[in-house]
Amino acid sequence: MALEILSTTSDLNEYGGAQKVLLDLHNGIKGKYNCKILGFTPFEQLHPKYRIEKCEYVKFTNPFYLNNKVLIVHARNIMALIMVIKWVFFLNTRIIYVAHNVYSTHRRFSFFPNDIVSISKKVTENLLGYFNLKNRKITLIYNGIIDEGTNQEVPSFKKNRKIKILYSARVIDVKRQLMIVDCLKGKLHEDIEILFAGKGPDYTQLEEKCNNTTNFKALGFVENVNNLVKEVDFLMLFSTQEGLPISLIEGIMLGKPLLVNDVGGNLEIGVPGLNCIELTENWDTLANQINSIVNLSQLDYQQMSRNSRQHYEKMFTYDVMIENYTRLINSL
Repeated sequence: MALEILSTTSDLNEYGGAQKVLLDLHNGIKGKYNCKILGFTPFEQLHPKYRIEKCEYVKFTNPFYLNNKVLIVHARNIMALIMVIKWVFFLNTRIIYVAHNVYSTHRRFSFFPNDIVSISKKVTENLLGYFNLKNRKITLIYNGIIDEGTNQEVPSFKKNRKIKILYSARVIDVKRQLMIVDCLKGKLHEDIEILFAGKGPDYTQLEEKCNNTTNFKALGFVENVNNLVKEVDFLMLFSTQEGLPISLIEGIMLGKPLLVNDVGGNLEIGVPGLNCIELTENWDTLANQINSIVNLSQLDYQQMSRNSRQHYEKMFTYDVMIENYTRLINSL
């Protein structure tokens, strides 16, 4: 009998990074195992962009459905619930928890299984340091995405004099889009334009702040974001909390240099001096750091672009991710 594997997370009605990883992993291993997606949302409310087939989705109703299965959990709040259910109903369920983020809260209410996947070195440090999980089996597996950047030309720079920076993230407090506009308004070079892609609870405010500005534009949800990535010069993130941002991996896959701060796995995707400019946490100097790219030469930009693509090929390919998860599952 084929091994039965359930993949689960929260908020499958929203479009987000951890959910995308769950779907990519599910689709990569379902030919090897009997795989289903376990959710807490009615099928009709799942985000259509995930393209989940009804036959491969199970809405959670019966705890005993989890018995004698391998459960891959992609959300900390769901992990706590699953551990309680396993203990209360004495279930024989093997659990793999995929740690997608660096946390600094709710330590006493977080429960973890023996087998944990960390998606970045910073996440591993968080698991060992903040959560003190030194007695767990922690495996580092970088997120990988399907390659859509083969045969791409090395991108040019300063097309039509404009330098376009894409900030692709859900518009929420931890991503700091509102603060970026407030702190950088009137301080950026006239040739620099920051494009915010994504929706979220702060989007209406962001749209209002970007109105009548020359350096900022709120695009909302972008359906085919990789087409937009191809048209911009840099990708940027300046969050307070990250794991291993898929948007940045999509960027380097298409040969884009990065502007990022040292949060989560940002500097594992963007390596300062290789394919990124590290942004410090000093708001007073942030504008100067971003403005410095105006003086970047075409040759230096194209070398950073080639370095981004090579770093993707070395670290973040889809096939390597699937191979690593398959090896871990088979070791249980």
